[in-house]
Amino acid sequence: MDILPINTLNPEAESFVSNIDKLKDKKSDDEDLKEVCQQFESIFLNYLLKSMRDTVPDGGMFKKGIAFDIVQSMHDSALSEEIAKSGGIGLAEQLYAQLSKYE
Repeated sequence: MDILPINTLNPEAESFVSNIDKLKDKKSDDEDLKEVCQQFESIFLNYLLKSMRDTVPDGGMFKKGIAFDIVQSMHDSALSEEIAKSGGIGLAEQLYAQLSKYE
């Protein structure tokens, strides 16, 4: 006795399975869009932090150098990612609201 695939037994099952796949893809696209919006906000915040630091005059406790610039850049990048993950300034939500209209 051969077992037939479900779509040959019931033609409606094939459309049901394809609809489920479409829903999975849409959910994945929705999550991807949210992630991209959050990443964009993180990049924006990173540029904002860099621009703010450029306005501060040199001096202070630590000498400026290549190592200091690298560490400060890494800190700003991590800080901007954490700010964006925790809600940020609302840019990601606004972008998502606008871009999700066009799906």
